[in-house]
Amino acid sequence: MEEYTETQRKILEIGKREFLAKGFKDASLRGIVKEAGFTQGAFYGYYPDKAALFDALVSETADGLVEQFKAAQEAHFDLIPAERIIDSRKLSTEYLRYFLGYIYDHFDAFKLILCCSAGTRYENYVHELVELEVSQTERYYNELEQRGKIEGHISHELHHLITSAYFTAVFETVVHDMTRERAMSYIEELATFFNCGWDGLLRLK
Repeated sequence: MEEYTETQRKILEIGKREFLAKGFKDASLRGIVKEAGFTQGAFYGYYPDKAALFDALVSETADGLVEQFKAAQEAHFDLIPAERIIDSRKLSTEYLRYFLGYIYDHFDAFKLILCCSAGTRYENYVHELVELEVSQTERYYNELEQRGKIEGHISHELHHLITSAYFTAVFETVVHDMTRERAMSYIEELATFFNCGWDGLLRLK
């Protein structure tokens, strides 16, 4: 964890408020500096531009979820040699609970990513997660198919559409400012709905 100076912490705090209120595009660097009570020169001593400030607020959190997501994908592959393919849906739901906890532990950062990031490298963050999910899951399903552990078929197009809808639905918890308690209840219903749909398309053995 990076150590921040008091000046830097103040810039980050005011920058976060500005981005949350106005979004990245409309946020004013001049306004941030003025509210912080510093000169623009002092700001540039820490961040070269507005984008770098936004990045400092969200990058560690965003990268953390991606890394955890990749680990979760690999955990599914571990089910194959253990002869526990049938537990795939259950494992996905367990990870969903874990991910939501992480999201709510870093709620403001995800609010920035999901609602305020237009014009930054994070504006396609959810789409990139969807692409990663589809790619890894198709690799997993191909492995199961070769082993005779799955029945059914889904086109790439439908797979992408369903996954995109699922991720959008999960992140609606942040977009709509659900409480953590309500969000946890909501994703249980969501997981039940999507798992039933997947079971109708692809039957694991």
